[in-house]
Formats: sequence, structure tokens, C-alpha cells
Amino acid sequence: MLKLLKNLSKREWIFAFICLLLIISQVWLELKMPDYMSEITKLVQTEGSKMQDILINGAYMLACALGSLVSAIIVGYFVSSISSTFSMRVRKKIFDKVGNLSMHEVKGFSVSSLITRTTNDVTQVEILIGMGLQLMIKAPITAVWAITKILNKGWQWSLATAIAVVILLSVMISIMVIVVPRFKRVQKLVDKLNAVTRENLTGIRVVRAFNAEKYQEDKFSKANNDLTDLLIFNQKKFALMQPIMYLVMQSLALSIYFIGAYLIKEALIIDKLTIFGDMIVFSSYSMQVIMSFLMLVIIFMMLPRADVSAKRINEVLESKISVKEGDKTEGKEGVKGEVEFKNVSFKYADSEEDLLSNISFKANKGETVAFIGATGSGKSSLVNLIPRYYDVTSGEVLVDGINVKEYKFEALNNKIGYVSQKAVIFDGSVKENISYGESGNGDVSEEKIMQAARVARANDFIEKMEEGYDSHIASRWNKLIRWSKAESVYCKSYSQRPRNIYF
Repeated sequence: MLKLLKNLSKREWIFAFICLLLIISQVWLELKMPDYMSEITKLVQTEGSKMQDILINGAYMLACALGSLVSAIIVGYFVSSISSTFSMRVRKKIFDKVGNLSMHEVKGFSVSSLITRTTNDVTQVEILIGMGLQLMIKAPITAVWAITKILNKGWQWSLATAIAVVILLSVMISIMVIVVPRFKRVQKLVDKLNAVTRENLTGIRVVRAFNAEKYQEDKFSKANNDLTDLLIFNQKKFALMQPIMYLVMQSLALSIYFIGAYLIKEALIIDKLTIFGDMIVFSSYSMQVIMSFLMLVIIFMMLPRADVSAKRINEVLESKISVKEGDKTEGKEGVKGEVEFKNVSFKYADSEEDLLSNISFKANKGETVAFIGATGSGKSSLVNLIPRYYDVTSGEVLVDGINVKEYKFEALNNKIGYVSQKAVIFDGSVKENISYGESGNGDVSEEKIMQAARVARANDFIEKMEEGYDSHIASRWNKLIRWSKAESVYCKSYSQRPRNIYF
């Protein structure tokens, strides 16, 4: 958790320091009010007291309450700014990190888990910072400060308060020991639920084609019920905290008044008023102590899950990138459009045997090379070594006479035109999808986009859409069924920069 706090900027640390000062002033104002209340009580009970004195002390109480309110509002504003900016920055870092991970690292985390870590996990940490920054600072300061104010008011009352605090701590520790280990399972079950949901949505056509709706519903229900049951178990345990807290709070108040009544009964007449005033003050301060522990309970409810989420986020941010960028931008002089494999072997990290072993061949400019083999024989894996979706286990892959590991990513990708096995349509307009290959190099002319569509034989279909090339599309649209896989892939790839190599 502390590692993630490094993502806070200097400005946000200044805001946090201001919040600390405001919270201290807020606590001081809240703890000052019982003193005025005690003074008012004594004035009311004392003959000859002036109404003006009572009103002055009442005005001081109102001023303290107003000051505490203003401080709370300012703290809330700063804390919300800190937590929101923090979550935005962390999400961006995770997104950028995932964009630089190789396919091996992505599979190691799983796509559904990366989605959860970017969204739900960051939200858990944001909630903790948003609420916790206030409560974690305020609760201990209030508890310690209130205890120092009541220590000299009577050992009987102090003993009653100490017993109440011990009971609360015992309950809190017992519940935390039971619940904390289960919070890691909660986030893993969220991953699983996202995986099942994503699987069902991406494969909806297959599900319907094979009448497998019931199977998918049962699969989702199991994942959903597992998560629900675990959350219910955790919430039931935490639900015990509030009634126990209020039981202890009310019991302590009753004990204070009972002890106070006994002390007043046994005291001399001259001391009765002082003891009564101390009892009122002690009652207020003891409630402040118990409320501080109630605030800590809220923190302890959020902290375990946020801590698990923080560790999962750090796993992504601290993961080592296996595919590292080189520094070359050009191939060998006089060599263009050439791909060569030299004794290439490759295996996946979780595999014991090589998928590819001692592959050697050379494809010259203008040649067409085809790889033929059974499903799972390694055709796609071999091709994926060229753009460095994976790195070879041994041997070399050369493009234009230079090892692909020595190229900068942008330079290598500029030499390659890639047509994937599966069509990918991005959320946006038809125009944006066709010109996706040039998205990082300024605007693409309308003429070039239309030419690409004509070559792909997609122009007739596009022109029939309501807004033509400006029509909004997404991979989930049913209208896109008419736009065949081959057309969409070729249409997007055709508009890319001229390449030396296509595969």
C-alpha cells in the first residue's frame, strides 16, 4: 500500500498536510465543546449566575461547531481531489504498463484480471484514500486527545472506559483475523466473474449457435454465487461490529452515570457540583473515544480489501518487461524486404518442450512464403516472433539483415504490415477504423480512405449507412455481420503506411 503512495504528487502531499492541520483544528474544536458545556452546567446550577455568561459560553460552543463544520468541508474537498487525481494517475500507469507488456506477461495475469486491476482494484484504493485519509488521521488524534482530557477526572470512570476499549479491540482483532484472509479470494473471484462475462460476450454467436445459453448461465451463476457467498460471509462478520460498538457505547454511558451518581451521593455538598460537571465532561469525552474506535472500525473494514488491491496493482506496475526495445531504426544498407530465421527455437514460458525447434529459412523481397501445418503446430507462433509479440528462446530473427531485438519498436512495426487472424473493430467511426494504421501520423485524406474501402470492396456497404464513412461502429454491432472478416481486416491493413514485409 505504501508503495502506491509514491504516485502522489508534491501538490497532493501539500494538500494532505493542509488536511492534517485542519483535522487537528477540527478535533480541538470538537473536544473544546464539552468544556463549555461543563461551564454552562455549573452556571445553571450556581445561584446568582448571569444569563450573559451562559449565552457567551453557548456562543463559544456554536463557534466551535461552526469551525469544525468549515474544517470538515475543506478537508472533504481536498481529500476528494487527492483520491480522484491519484486513481487517475494510477490507472494511466497501469494502462501504459499493460501496453508495454509482451503477450507472455499479459497471459500471465490474464485479460480479465488486468481489467479488474485497472478498474475495481484502483477503486478500492481510491475509496480508502478518500475516506481513510480523514478517518485514519482523525480517529487516533481524537482518541488520544480525549483520553488525556479525562485521565484526571476520576479513576473509576477511566477504568470503565479502559474496559470498554479493551472489549472493542478484542472484537475488532477477532473479526479481522477471520475476515482478512478472505479478501484476497474476493478479488480473485471478481477476476473469475469478469472472465466468464467476457467469455460469454465475445463468444455470444457460438453460444447461440450451439444452444449453450443454459450452460453459460450455470457457469456465470456459479462464479456469481461464489463471489456473493464470500461477500455475504465477510459482511456478516463486519455487521457484528456495529451492534457491539453501540452496545459498548451505551453501556459505558450508563456506567459513567451510575458511577457518577454513586460519587455524588458519597461526596460532600461542596464537591457535588464539581463531580456533576466532571461527569458531564467525562461522558462527552468517553463518547468521543468510542466514536474514534467506531471510525477505526470503518477503516479496518476497507483496509484489508484495499491492501489486497494495492498488492495486485503493484504486481502489474513492478512486473518486468521481457521484450525490451533496441535502438536501431534502419536495416542493413542495400537489404530491403527480407526476413530470415536462423536456427530459431521457441517455447512458451509454461511449457517444458519447444514448440518450434531449429527453424531456418529466408524470405526475400517479392517472394510469397506459406506455412502449412496442423492446428497447434506453431504457424501463428512462428509469425508472431517477427513483430516480437514473443521473443525467441534461441536463434535469431532478422528483418532487413538486422536482429529484430535491435530495432526500436516503432521502426520494426513500420517495416511490417500485419493482417491478424481475427478481425478487430475499434469503437469509433468507419473512417477511424479504416485509417487506424495511420492514427499516429496525422490525418489521412478522405481520398485515401475511400480508395482503401474500394479495394476491400466495402465502399458499397459503407455508403448505404446513414452517415457513410462517419457512421459510428463497434465490434458489438449486429450490422457489422454483413461486413465480412476478410473485408474488414484487409480494409484496415490496406490504409497503413507502405510496408516492406506483409505476413
